[in-house]
Amino acid sequence: MKEEEVDNMPIWQNHEQRITALEVTQANMKHEFKEVKEAINSGNNKQLEKLEEINNRLFDEFFKKKKINLNNGWRLLIALVGGGSFLYLIIEKLI
Repeated sequence: MKEEEVDNMPIWQNHEQRITALEVTQANMKHEFKEVKEAINSGNNKQLEKLEEINNRLFDEFFKKKKINLNNGWRLLIALVGGGSFLYLIIEKLI
């Protein structure tokens, strides 16, 4: 058939062609939707990995600082108690 005949043909006569075109368009849209969905999932996974990495770094840094603070506290206590003159001064003032 010529293109002019198809254009002038009533809708009910070229329904096969319209259905075929619709099916092809639908298949293409499904394929594109699947690609978009995969891209979104990939981006979400990358973002989740980065957030986990940041979270781990923050925890490591926080606990490292707490550990340093505790170590410094013990060092100060040992230095104060270990300093004989300070202990002697306290005992002398009490007596």
